[in-house]
Amino acid sequence: MGEVQDVRDAKRSFVAPAIKSFEHYDFSRAKICCSLRWLVSKAYGTDSIPAELKDPFYTDQYEQEHLKPPLASLLLSADLYCRAGSLILKSDAAKPLLGHDAVIQALAQRGLYITDQERLVTERDLRKRPLQM
Repeated sequence: MGEVQDVRDAKRSFVAPAIKSFEHYDFSRAKICCSLRWLVSKAYGTDSIPAELKDPFYTDQYEQEHLKPPLASLLLSADLYCRAGSLILKSDAAKPLLGHDAVIQALAQRGLYITDQERLVTERDLRKRPLQM
């Protein structure tokens, strides 16, 4: 019996991407992609991710990969961080998180500090263009 017995089972099935050889695997891209997908799934819920955010990258006519503009806008505006942070820290937050600084402060209150190469990340860093991944 190869049929799907339940609609919920059909939702959970997916096509696995082709496996790349170790020499051609881009670890930095994979780390960024996983982090973005985790953030989006936390912000929207696994079953409610908007179609334009399911894959964080697109390839242009020159075969160069770029972050999709809607996702970049959400990161710069702090919307994704606020949504995910409010859901994850819901037991601690009396009101929803609004802005990069609120997310940074809420995490710091729990002993979690955002760093980049041993330096604390600031609101200014998270609003900088181009995005620093």
